[in-house]
Amino acid sequence: MRELSLEEKVQRVLDYMEVQNVMAKHVLYFNAQKQWEELDTIWAQKVPDVSYGHGNGWIVGRESLRDYYGGMNERQRKQKLEIMSKLYPDVKNVKENEGIGDLVMMPISTPCIEIAADGKTAKGVWFSHGLNTEIGADGQPVSNEMWGKCAADFIKEDGKWKIWHFVLLGDLGWQKDKSWVDKLNKPMPRTVAEDPRADFIGKTYASMYTNKRVAQFNPQPPEPYETWSDSISYMQ
Repeated sequence: MRELSLEEKVQRVLDYMEVQNVMAKHVLYFNAQKQWEELDTIWAQKVPDVSYGHGNGWIVGRESLRDYYGGMNERQRKQKLEIMSKLYPDVKNVKENEGIGDLVMMPISTPCIEIAADGKTAKGVWFSHGLNTEIGADGQPVSNEMWGKCAADFIKEDGKWKIWHFVLLGDLGWQKDKSWVDKLNKPMPRTVAEDPRADFIGKTYASMYTNKRVAQFNPQPPEPYETWSDSISYMQ
């Protein structure tokens, strides 16, 4: 790759910082369970294959993404509030109580980011340590912990960096009130199941730990690149 000019180097630093801020905003929106605001603010609006992936595969396309990432979360929160309002008469089934009992934290660290030489796209990988707490069917908290990684492709729209493809991959997961070995990587108990209408495409990288294979090195850290090619996308 050619030597960058001083102006290009400064722009590369600014791009790097802005991509980190986009991911930090994702963490904050996700913690607050404000998926609709996140989708409207920091996700790409002008590409048809905007996508979100995890262990079950990929959700691809703006409408499918909105229905899964935003809509399903909203539906689950409404159903859990209905459970709580029946168990506890002092909990009113009103919109401002949607999300009661939820505590979601997914902080990220160790950013590894590459900005394309043409400055139009970027790629990055982060470690993620997550905690998901929600109410069980009895109204009591159920908490699960997860260690893993997330990877994303970014695209610049109207001068602003946006999330294009995003994948969250777990390495370890367990229910917090159990031995992490005994409950290692068992399906996370959910009070309200994921929406069966979710249209998953393909598979994401296998990464969950097992004592019967070498720990997986996925997703790969990004390498320097000149310009975008679908062959380097994290949506594989």
